[in-house]
Amino acid sequence: MKRILMGIGIFLFIAILVLRCDIPMTKNTVEGVYANTNYDNKICCLESPHKADTLILKSDGTFSSEYYGNGTYKVSYGILTTEIDWTYEYEMGTAGHSTYFINKIFEKPKIVLNYDLNHYYEKVE
Repeated sequence: MKRILMGIGIFLFIAILVLRCDIPMTKNTVEGVYANTNYDNKICCLESPHKADTLILKSDGTFSSEYYGNGTYKVSYGILTTEIDWTYEYEMGTAGHSTYFINKIFEKPKIVLNYDLNHYYEKVE
């Protein structure tokens, strides 16, 4: 009986770990349309949009957004994390933003803007 309970406990522990881990992103899962969500929190950083916005990541490494305008992006695929860096032109010169993806099982991929405030772009297409 102890072995059965221990086996069930180990199985549940592994299942919880698997459900909490990120699934590795691929080029096909990165490209697409992302919507800015949960942007009504207090403004913490100027480089993140605090209004409705759509970010479109294209297959040629370019993006478009009402907030950021047009620019380029680069994705770094790791074992545990997938990072994204984007650069764009604005009236004062060139700017950039570096962040990462969250891609949990049974959830849509997200580009994190502020983890503590749960502010992110969520993939819609």
